[in-house]
Amino acid sequence: KHPELVDINYIYSENGDETDWLHFNSVTYNNDLNQIMVSSYNLSEIWIIDHSTKTTADAAKHIGGKLGKGGDILFRWGNPLVYQGGIGDDQRLFGQHNPYWIEKGYPDAGKILVFNNGFGRLDGNYSSVDIISPEIDKKGNYIIENGKSYLPKKAEWSYSDSQKSSFYSKTISSAQQLPNGNILICNGNSGLFFEINQNKQIVWEYKNPACNENGVIQDM
Repeated sequence: KHPELVDINYIYSENGDETDWLHFNSVTYNNDLNQIMVSSYNLSEIWIIDHSTKTTADAAKHIGGKLGKGGDILFRWGNPLVYQGGIGDDQRLFGQHNPYWIEKGYPDAGKILVFNNGFGRLDGNYSSVDIISPEIDKKGNYIIENGKSYLPKKAEWSYSDSQKSSFYSKTISSAQQLPNGNILICNGNSGLFFEINQNKQIVWEYKNPACNENGVIQDM
């Protein structure tokens, strides 16, 4: 009933090990919105909260801040199972890293770009780079379907390899949009850096020579 809150009883792991419950792996700030976005690897979700609450007391309530919601989660996306807003087929993020708002002046400014690691996908493990465009009403509220999940239902744009398993990094990794619209991608586990153009074609790549044949980074 309260997707704006955190369900501390949600079990994310099959073996029930909750010692690393949220595993936040990034944080970013949007100055125009005065909002903060964090990434929870283990819940496969990104959360947006209000940075404009003035006091801890306001943040502990459901009032205060620019949107009058205090410390509530304003937007969450990637795994509606976590707040009982969907089923397994509705999960979109899988152990993601480095979500951030694309900067002003870039082709997809204001949208969210994320490296979707892809561990545990229903159709097999593979990574993708996704662009998400949250739906917001005229008052600045993020839109959620009644009793369901926050919108959009899926990424607006996504890149993965034509041979999906060929592009996969279980952990770390990142991506960023460049001023010309190309995407710079870091496959962290294999030590591979490459840039794709707007037609999703690789224009250059560089392999870290300190990786062995299995893609494991070695000590120099």
